[in-house]
Amino acid sequence: MKTTIEHLVNPQSCRAELAKFWDQQLRIERTSKGLLIALPLLYPDGLQVILELRTITPSQAILSDRGETIAGLQTAGIDLSLQGNAQTLEDKLKVFELQQNGLELQKLIRLPLEGIDIHLFGEALVSISHLLYRHELASPRVLHVYNAIRDLLKEQDLTFLECEQAYVLGEVEQRIKVDFLITNRRHIACKTIERRGRMRDYIEQWGFRWWDAKQRNQKLSRAMFYDPDNQQWDSESIRIGENICEIFYPYFETDKIKKALERQIR
Repeated sequence: MKTTIEHLVNPQSCRAELAKFWDQQLRIERTSKGLLIALPLLYPDGLQVILELRTITPSQAILSDRGETIAGLQTAGIDLSLQGNAQTLEDKLKVFELQQNGLELQKLIRLPLEGIDIHLFGEALVSISHLLYRHELASPRVLHVYNAIRDLLKEQDLTFLECEQAYVLGEVEQRIKVDFLITNRRHIACKTIERRGRMRDYIEQWGFRWWDAKQRNQKLSRAMFYDPDNQQWDSESIRIGENICEIFYPYFETDKIKKALERQIR
């Protein structure tokens, strides 16, 4: 019996299983800008940490979180302009030697690549994302787009999942959280856009997510609903949304949304 246990639980088998897990969870894809790297690390909300690596010179590259970490905190209601939150974020940026460029967190690294640089950057993002549990909340976000679409889906008597059950799988990002997942015959993943301000970076990030989800499930339909009166949409951002989604409308265009849902469910 002792021999059997020692055979199953020993340094070599433990190392092999951990290496197997890390290899299975690590995904690396080439993009037009560089490499997209999905690490075996999770944010507090369960989403996988995904980095972008961009070469800038033969001896230097930039690691970027593509704006995901700060955007995730803001979406969760964390006000980073409040003194306590701002100071904690500044302290963490200094400790991990990161730069903030708008929503994007970045780190300059030297080439050739060293795995420790990539891993530590991922750990830094996870640490910063834990501001979610420690500091002051902003005023509750307005939920008018979310509530309007939820009421419409119920009015149409559609079967859908929401909250933690509403997600789709991707090839790079393994679990992509959405607001509603309609399950009538054909699945339709729905995302409502509640944030204010400029939408270009946001729609580019979701453009990748929707593309990634479609690689995993070609039959998936993708829907986004937005508020043009309270968000800054330029023509190119609108085109990105229309091209990547099967359904892309302002939340108040209910007749168009109903017809589009009917077409996709058939």
